Amino acid sequence: MTPERWALVRAAVERARKSRWYARTLAATRLDEPADFARLPFTRKADVTEASPFELLAVPPAHAWHYHESSGTTGKPVSTWCGLAELTRMASTIVDAVPELGADQAMLLNRFPSFAPVHFLMEEVLRRTGRCHIAAGSMSWDVPFGRALEFMRQLPVSVLATLPFEMVLLREAGRELGIDVVRECRSLKAVLLGGAVLPPAFKRWIADAWQVRVVEIYGSNETMLLAIGCPEGGLHLATDLFEHEVLDPAAMTPVPVGSPGVLTITSLVHEVMPLVRYVTGDLVEMSPTPCACGRSTPTIRVLGRATEMIEMRGRVITPADLVDACYEFVASVGARVFFIVILKRGLEVLVETTAEKPATTALEEVRLANRLGVPVTVQWLPDGDVFDRTALFRTPKIYKPGQVSDWRGEGRKTITVMEALLEWPKFGLGTLGGIVKREIKNARRRKKLAATDRG
Repeated sequence: MTPERWALVRAAVERARKSRWYARTLAATRLDEPADFARLPFTRKADVTEASPFELLAVPPAHAWHYHESSGTTGKPVSTWCGLAELTRMASTIVDAVPELGADQAMLLNRFPSFAPVHFLMEEVLRRTGRCHIAAGSMSWDVPFGRALEFMRQLPVSVLATLPFEMVLLREAGRELGIDVVRECRSLKAVLLGGAVLPPAFKRWIADAWQVRVVEIYGSNETMLLAIGCPEGGLHLATDLFEHEVLDPAAMTPVPVGSPGVLTITSLVHEVMPLVRYVTGDLVEMSPTPCACGRSTPTIRVLGRATEMIEMRGRVITPADLVDACYEFVASVGARVFFIVILKRGLEVLVETTAEKPATTALEEVRLANRLGVPVTVQWLPDGDVFDRTALFRTPKIYKPGQVSDWRGEGRKTITVMEALLEWPKFGLGTLGGIVKREIKNARRRKKLAATDRG
């Protein structure tokens, strides 16, 4: 560290000591020289959970600007507190990287869930630019998918902020409603996407399908903004906000640049809930070469949660590589929607097709299996079997939709896109009949898959 950087780190650790948690855990530590930093204890997600809601607060609760809790579906909710000054710093980083937000006629449709910290951040971005903010979180009863599309058709919405997979859901909702999103949402110039891995093939698909610039944003509830994309596609770490380390997941020691490691961060600007050597749990790769955009900050590739790496037959497949390979595959065969089931024997990829399989299908299936290095079986299913688009209009409730289900553990064994979404349906006779038929087919297909997976 430079002397200036070391001064920032020491000041950040001293701020953290104002919380009850760090006052205890750092009581026996000293920071006399930079080498002492690597001896500080790590802070893990379990620690943040245990310390919630007040133990990590370094200021009185009323002095925080926003409070957030996780859903608590896997146990005790995790609390996040943030301050106005740090939100302002992060918002400035986003504004500098996304000129579309500062344009004279800029208007942002914010589809991030309204209780998520990133939603607060988008709000602050628009406060900085003085442009129009449409708060339309995807979990809001007031703004289901059809209404969100109507906003983009009727209003000059130039920027959309949301989860990556919602770009698929919105486009499919548009198809169902007869809306050409490129022609009818013509004011849309850029999309800010975060909350899930965004591999290159998926990014290309979104850019082509919507004819927009795709800007990746990366962070977490606990840390808020960690990195933002540039016009050249690089994901730049916000090094003015954090001191970062990329560490081996087992040994927790630094890895060489270009090797995958767990991103670990120490807050530099957070005054409300500062974190010291916080292990994010995300596996990343730091690029060894400068970005073509000319910015000097390092770029990373987010590979997915370290606990979600797919180990099979001596191979390790990252969630980013799995989704990337499948998006390339469906693009090569002219399909749009897929779902991946991870079995002990290999991968089952369920692909919707509206027409007969193309002649090149078998060759592309072989290429997909060769790229991933594990057995892959592709099921070609009729339109609607993988993704029931009518469900988009029965409920606005979305909980981080995904396209991958790992059957090897004790969790839910989902088999369609819509099974991964929390749905509160209104049943008419036609809707009920369609759901029953689909569920019978899914039950049969699930039974067949389980019967073949005895390894």
